[in-house]
Parts: sequence; C-alpha cells; structure tokens
Amino acid sequence: MSHSWSQAEQFVGVLRAAYRQLIESEAISLTVDHGDAETVVRLEPAASDGPRLQLRMTGSAGELFLDDLDPFELDETSPKDVEEFASLTQALVGGQVELIFRRALRGWRPAAVEWPGGQWSLPGNPGIISLFSPSRREKVREYVV
Repeated sequence: MSHSWSQAEQFVGVLRAAYRQLIESEAISLTVDHGDAETVVRLEPAASDGPRLQLRMTGSAGELFLDDLDPFELDETSPKDVEEFASLTQALVGGQVELIFRRALRGWRPAAVEWPGGQWSLPGNPGIISLFSPSRREKVREYVV
C-alpha cells in the first residue's frame, strides 16, 4: 500500500459513503488510481447530468475539482476540512449545492460554492461573499438516477 493511498483513504471513504446509492445504481462511476506519489479519485455521472468530481491527493494535501472550476485545497489532517468535505459531498448527492458568481470586468466569474452549513471560496476570491458585492447564484446540477 503506497503512502499516498493511506493518506487519501479517509476522503475516499467519505466519497464511497456519500455516493453509495448512486454507485450501486450505476448512476455514477467511481475510480481510484493509485500512483507512487499521488492518488486520483474520479466520480463521473453515467448520464451527462450531474457534477463531475476529481480528487488529487499527494500525502495529506489534496485538491478537489468540481466540474471545470479551479480546485479547492484540502488537508486530510484538518478535521474541519474532512468535515466540510463530507458535508459538501452529501449536499452534492442531495442537489443542495449552489455556485456563487461574482461580477468581474469581463462578466460573471465563479467565486464560491455554498451548501447548507458550508461555503468554500474558489482560489483568488477573498473569504465569504459580501452582501455588498454584486453576485448571482446557480444551482449545481443534480444527479439523474
């Protein structure tokens, strides 16, 4: 067992638990590729609907890619990151995640994802979205079973 797998095991377990029914119904596929230095986990919807996830772990640090957005940084040694990751994956399965866009010079730019009980800002976006900053919300697609 490689070092990267043992470090990624906690996040992979969270994904398997949250997506268990969708995996069993073959609505999504879950693949785990173990390399010497990196573990890559992919969740792909069988139909075109539903978000794609890719998790790249090197040691205890990793990046989570949601569709084509910039990655969210994760640290498996941080209980807060693990808890928020679990909460986000459950919200994705339940269709309760919204993408928040912020007005930029060239149109609307993805700024954060939000779900009941949590929010992650995308890289290059400061903290929580301000009430005074023009923004719009878009629901992340739900998985089709």
